[in-house]
Amino acid sequence: MKLQDYFKSFNEKFSSLDLIDKNWYKDELNITAFCSKAKIKDSRDNYSEEWYRARLVWSLVNSGAYNKEYICVELSQPKGNTKTPLRADIVVFKTKNWLNVYEKARQSKDFRELNKKMLVVFEAKKRERDNVLSVIENQLHSMMEKNTSKDRIFGIYFDNKEEIIILKKLGNSDLRRFYEDKELREEGLHDINVQNRDQLINLPSQRDFIENNESISNLEKLKFDSLDVIDESTFTETMNILKRENDRIRPKSPVRSLIVEFLTLKVFDEKRSKKDKSNLQFYILPSEKRSDGLAEKTFKERIDKLYQDARKKYKNVLSKALFSYTNDFKSSDSNDEKFLIAVIETFQQRAILKAKNESFNQIIFNNFGEDKQKVDKGQFFTPIPVVQNIIKLLNPIKGEDLCDPCCGIADFPAIGFRHSFEDKVDEFPDAINFYGFDLEDSNLKLAELNLVLNGDGDATLKQMDSLSQKLLENGEVMKNGYFTIKNFNPETWENLNDNNKEIKKYKIIATNPPFGKGRDLKINNETRKFMELYETWKIKTNLKPNGELPKSMDMGVLFLENSYKLLEDGGRMGIILSNSIASIKEWENIRKWLIDRMRIVALFDLPSNTFGETGVATTIIIAYKPKLDEKSKMLSRNYEVFIKEIKNIGYEVSRSKIKSIQFVPNFIIDEKTFEKTSCRNEDFTEMRKDFKEFLKRQEEEIKEVFHLNKFG
Repeated sequence: MKLQDYFKSFNEKFSSLDLIDKNWYKDELNITAFCSKAKIKDSRDNYSEEWYRARLVWSLVNSGAYNKEYICVELSQPKGNTKTPLRADIVVFKTKNWLNVYEKARQSKDFRELNKKMLVVFEAKKRERDNVLSVIENQLHSMMEKNTSKDRIFGIYFDNKEEIIILKKLGNSDLRRFYEDKELREEGLHDINVQNRDQLINLPSQRDFIENNESISNLEKLKFDSLDVIDESTFTETMNILKRENDRIRPKSPVRSLIVEFLTLKVFDEKRSKKDKSNLQFYILPSEKRSDGLAEKTFKERIDKLYQDARKKYKNVLSKALFSYTNDFKSSDSNDEKFLIAVIETFQQRAILKAKNESFNQIIFNNFGEDKQKVDKGQFFTPIPVVQNIIKLLNPIKGEDLCDPCCGIADFPAIGFRHSFEDKVDEFPDAINFYGFDLEDSNLKLAELNLVLNGDGDATLKQMDSLSQKLLENGEVMKNGYFTIKNFNPETWENLNDNNKEIKKYKIIATNPPFGKGRDLKINNETRKFMELYETWKIKTNLKPNGELPKSMDMGVLFLENSYKLLEDGGRMGIILSNSIASIKEWENIRKWLIDRMRIVALFDLPSNTFGETGVATTIIIAYKPKLDEKSKMLSRNYEVFIKEIKNIGYEVSRSKIKSIQFVPNFIIDEKTFEKTSCRNEDFTEMRKDFKEFLKRQEEEIKEVFHLNKFG
């Protein structure tokens, strides 16, 4: 019989019932209950909450799905410092002697041991409410959070509807749906999606929940499907744990680079397990950890083999690994090994790949980058929602080369890669069409991990100054001092002397370069050598008779020209610049230079609070570089430009005392309940819809280059 059939039997058997109390549960089911007398119907002749609770408990027991010895009805315990206790409508425990533990907890007023023994918590309501999410968060979730065991705890919300909501929680992770495909995940957000309920027939039995917990308790048989997702909030907390471990252990190697290396192993292990249904290898058994904090040989052999396997796929990250074991399994450094164990213990029951993980690298950077270094070197990165939306507007598809010439931790290439494969990155697709250049080698380590986390680690990432150096078609980085007017045409950057040293061109440039007067490039004898190749430097001001040129130059303008000249004909770019470059008279000549060469497709003004490190208002320029035979058509007449002012960006900037920047999501408030919804307060989604409508009425060339037929 189905559970619904037992519901019908209950309705028939107890149709004349008037009151339900703890004695009813004892007499009918031999279940311990702490509830007071309650009528089964309210003043409007509607069934009460007590009725629906009793019906469910009776059905669970009589169906054989749950054992009565493990069930408690209306369990209460203290709620912080308030007088009002925290109540759970139904609790199913892991042990049948839970009542003895409960009595001890009441006497000692310490409920921690009891809470560790909770398996499933049920929350009942007499009818569906408008604020189901609020009920779940404030009542069901609050009780589930009391559980501090290493096991999952499960939660069930039910009311007068036959559909229910089944939830789970592991440790400090966010609340998740038991069936993860019920969740709504968009724009990097996680929503348990209470509108999409579970069918009653899919309610797991007591045994099912126990086995689900066993699936993560036996580390040797752990598989990807058993893991709980690690989301951004949990990832932040996890980094805090690792910061404390770093302070305690003091590894020899740079901790940020170690985290990159170890998480690359983790991601490889997850992908292989998901693809092959194989057991995971990124774990450590309690018996494998020695009293001195180091590992036994079985662990070393397993991790050494994992390094060998992962290195075949992720050569960029692991070819020069910081950590290793020798042939006789001695570690390269004992403290590095201790930190490896700490990382594994922290992550071994969590799945990185199940999350929308675009922000993970920024979290690592913010936690393990030196704050003074960030400020001094201007190392602040583009907020993920901005990156996502620029990528969605440029709409890269598989096979198109995308480059960020000042990539930082490579958010544009990483998210561009994920977008081009439409999130189908489970089978190791290649990222050979993605490129990123940066001055800082430590940034490129994180950039490598960023590609790994988003699907692949085989992008081309090069340490270089991309204003004075270029990647050549042959894959080599141009030597310092070669990029001069003697070797390259100042208008096209074609090589004048050696066809084998042509500069690599790209279909898409997506970048957020440094800009602003505080970060001007100073013109001296060294920089002048390559600045001769930048037309914008020469036309910033009208040349005087004596040929005087600017003594400094906004790097945003230089990267604008750099982006244009690195584009192949028929390419497109998205670039973030100071709003002043797009508007004030000082840059009038630069704007004329740009519109003489590129078709401006869209301009988006961002509010001054978009970036954490600066209050400067910014503009996003989306532009198309016409092919030679298209220039007269595309540039010689008036054309429509999509212009939009973004007022709501979906997050707020939070600054710590040590200048650490965080982007805190900003959610829409429900006007009826005055509670936060799961929807960010942002204009990007609507703007993309309008942009798609704009593309529909443009020339065929514009429609094709932005892939209108695949525009989401």
